[in-house]
Amino acid sequence: MMAVGVESLSTKDDAKTAAVNGHRKYHTAETPYTLPAGTDADEWHRLNAQHYGIKSYWGGNNAGAQWPENPKKILEISVGSGVWALEVAEQFPGAEVVGVDIVEPKLERKPTNFTFKMLNVVKDPWPFASDTFDIVHCRFLTMHIPEFHKLLEKAIDATAPGGILMFEDPDLGVKSDTKPVPTAAQLFFAIYHGCCESVGVDARPGPKFASIIRGSRKCSEIHETLVSVPMGDWTEDKRLHGIGLGMQAGLIEGARGQNPRMFQFGMTREIVEGMVKEVQKNENQLYYDLYFVWARKRRALV
Repeated sequence: MMAVGVESLSTKDDAKTAAVNGHRKYHTAETPYTLPAGTDADEWHRLNAQHYGIKSYWGGNNAGAQWPENPKKILEISVGSGVWALEVAEQFPGAEVVGVDIVEPKLERKPTNFTFKMLNVVKDPWPFASDTFDIVHCRFLTMHIPEFHKLLEKAIDATAPGGILMFEDPDLGVKSDTKPVPTAAQLFFAIYHGCCESVGVDARPGPKFASIIRGSRKCSEIHETLVSVPMGDWTEDKRLHGIGLGMQAGLIEGARGQNPRMFQFGMTREIVEGMVKEVQKNENQLYYDLYFVWARKRRALV
């Protein structure tokens, strides 16, 4: 399924990306992000596979959150391929939708109510005023940046009173309830987490979202949904098949597309493909936990 208004290929490098490892393009901005830029063709497909898998599970882009009927301002932090922001802009044509990322996605067309702003959330000054957006959405970013709680706190602040905050990220590491996790998968994630920790990145942020939001004391309600996402469609629960296949593709292609600095830390192609082989085996019944957290910001006291 193709996203409306999103172009699948980019033939021109952005100032913020560079071609390395053959045709792959990675961020050159100062950031520990280890995956290719959203303008990389293969990464575009990977991000969209994940998007449509999640959308199929929830039956929409709200991921279980109770959105206002007529939001006026919507922010997506880390737009990636741009598909979520563009679909939401089309869903709410009367809303102003703002998307931010290190590089601008290559869009064949875009709704007039969508605006992109270049932003490195790790280094750049935060450009948004307090109490601005009716919906703030962030997916699969905090697992790649240091001190992710600071971004979460800024996002809470930017959410308007009564508005909705949405953060989505995994507790990244495959599990199995039926047998030991294969050694090849254990080795891959041991190296991956070691590399992330060496640059101050917590690749398991999902379980921590709710407590950070609660600690801010700025939200009147907080909802956490943990989805144990199968790697593939091996589960009998058909509702999980779409998200399982999407997240499996995301994990496999993400592993294959790691930034060269991951390989400088000890990763090898053999280790990557060993993990991939195990993740593709339905008999292993592997899964990982994906957290969907949304909260409603307190309304101002009159």
